[in-house]
Amino acid sequence: EIRQLLKGYCLSTLGKEKVDGIAYSDDARVVNEWLEQVREFRRMKTATDKPELNFFFDVRESVARIRLENTHLEEDELWDLRRSLETIGKIVDFLNRPEDAEREGFEPRYLYPALHRLAEDVLTFPAMIRRIDSILDKFGKIKDSASMMLAGIRHDMEQTAGSISRTLYTILHSAQREGLVAQDVAPTM
Repeated sequence: EIRQLLKGYCLSTLGKEKVDGIAYSDDARVVNEWLEQVREFRRMKTATDKPELNFFFDVRESVARIRLENTHLEEDELWDLRRSLETIGKIVDFLNRPEDAEREGFEPRYLYPALHRLAEDVLTFPAMIRRIDSILDKFGKIKDSASMMLAGIRHDMEQTAGSISRTLYTILHSAQREGLVAQDVAPTM
């Protein structure tokens, strides 16, 4: 029953799977660490300065698939990966940020030390985010500049579409002059 309640608060399938893996412990240090993490997270949720917890997508299947030769991520999968990596990076940066400027000879203090311990060894991939940004626009669509070949193809498509459109209008106007087509008709691509 508790697991079902917890799953209702999860933001992704990954969180729900984590809930399924929760087990009891009789180690007081482990239980106290978990309790401290919960207290810190509750405090962080009510704070004004907190990371955005927006995008958690389960991209494991997509990432596993691209390990095969000659495969790639689809546009929406790449977009989900980018947003997930950015969210994780922001959370890790937030939790690993010292509370105050580091002073000579002193250990840095963290606003959420128990959550910091969870995040301090988490790897983030800012270079991968930058690379994805060079391929996708801010709406998650592939940019013309993603490759020279794509830019050329899209340019050719625009020229062909323009040529087809001009030809259609010429044919339509001719048919309208001859009375074969009503005057209010317009072609569509």
